[in-house]
Amino acid sequence: MNWYSGKEFDKAPPDDGKILTAGLNVVLIRPEIAPNAGNISRLCFATGTRLHIVGKTGFTITDKHFKRAAVDYWDRLDISYYADMGELLEKASSEGGDSRFIYTTTNGKTLFFDFEYKKGDYIVFGPESTGLDEQMIDSNYDMTVRIPLNSNVRCLNLSTSCGIILFHAIYQLNLLSK
Repeated sequence: MNWYSGKEFDKAPPDDGKILTAGLNVVLIRPEIAPNAGNISRLCFATGTRLHIVGKTGFTITDKHFKRAAVDYWDRLDISYYADMGELLEKASSEGGDSRFIYTTTNGKTLFFDFEYKKGDYIVFGPESTGLDEQMIDSNYDMTVRIPLNSNVRCLNLSTSCGIILFHAIYQLNLLSK
């Protein structure tokens, strides 16, 4: 991976904006670790993905670790905050369309690469320490996805998991549109 300073963007590859039109959404429920949320914020900005933060975070937006990971994209990020999941579900349904919520869990029904993503999907990630609560998983089991892991690993880092699933969804949506 090449790195470009703010003065070297003319050396960067052409804008891939046409590829990044999946209209996806990432939902973080009560994120606890500032660098994870910062990395996911940068990922969302880079991919044109909307970010939704539900509930109280384990850090403040002014946290130096958060700001370091989010860098200078924070003020341009498409982000919304919600007190709880009910508020987000209500907002999504009021916007119309066929928005679906996909829940990520190590016990998901479908491998993330076998799931058929659709434009406008909301990909939901739980807190780092607990993941999504069992009731949410059980009541939405048909809409759960997982990343395959060897049995000696509890889970992957939240921002790593988000990147894997989000980029696969973007890839799949672009492949299907050709």
